[in-house]
Amino acid sequence: MSEVFKLLSHHRRRVALKYLATQAGATPVSDVADQIALLEGEHTRDRYERICTSLVHAHLPILADAGAIGYDHDREVVELRDQRTDILQYLDH
Repeated sequence: MSEVFKLLSHHRRRVALKYLATQAGATPVSDVADQIALLEGEHTRDRYERICTSLVHAHLPILADAGAIGYDHDREVVELRDQRTDILQYLDH
């Protein structure tokens, strides 16, 4: 349970998981960053690049290491792992 709370402790990881739950298959990291920028209310080029950096260097590796997502760094795509969809039940609470 503590692993789940750690994964959900940052809003960007929560947004990424919610967004990936709506997508079929692999999704470009850039699409995830776009969604986060829109929800954070500031979609400038600089903001978008900072979000991409935080996703690639922090948030996506954390989610991938926990098995919540599949992350292909070379192709710059992510997808929700079926076996970790149980984590989604905690996003709406």
